Amino acid sequence: INWPVIKANMESENYFACVIDSIQTLYSPEISSAPGSISQVREITFELMRLAKTRDIAIFIIGHITKEGSIAGPRVLEHMVDSVLYFEGDPSRELRILRSFKNRFGPTSEIGLFEMKEQGLVSAKEASSLFFSKEEPMEGSAITITLEGSRALILEIQALVSECSFGAPKRLA
Repeated sequence: INWPVIKANMESENYFACVIDSIQTLYSPEISSAPGSISQVREITFELMRLAKTRDIAIFIIGHITKEGSIAGPRVLEHMVDSVLYFEGDPSRELRILRSFKNRFGPTSEIGLFEMKEQGLVSAKEASSLFFSKEEPMEGSAITITLEGSRALILEIQALVSECSFGAPKRLA
């Protein structure tokens, strides 16, 4: 995606927000390197930061992540931005978690819990009820309370055991 075209558009209109998806695909013909390279990401991010400050635009930069869950490509992007957020979720469930790993203006220990509903993404008001069944207590099941930032969550931990008719059993987690 040609960065000068996006930049010209941002300078000609009066936007209050901009979403870049994804920073690794932008390129500037003025920089002689491939899209996603350290120099491309650094220079384009620097120009985005300048636009954000001079034109009072909130800019959300979306980056790719690796299979291990870290940001793909050069780490220079993490050092330049004000905050790094991860939006996590299991595609088979409605729950989504917004987790802060860097926040120049606040704590990183907080999370946001959301549910994917028909009307879109909504705040999970009763978050704890998503983490445990409301049935009678059963063997192999325990309820605990844990803190995630300043939010107390009630969790259900389940353990399934079976008899082993030979030697030491294999333990799986």
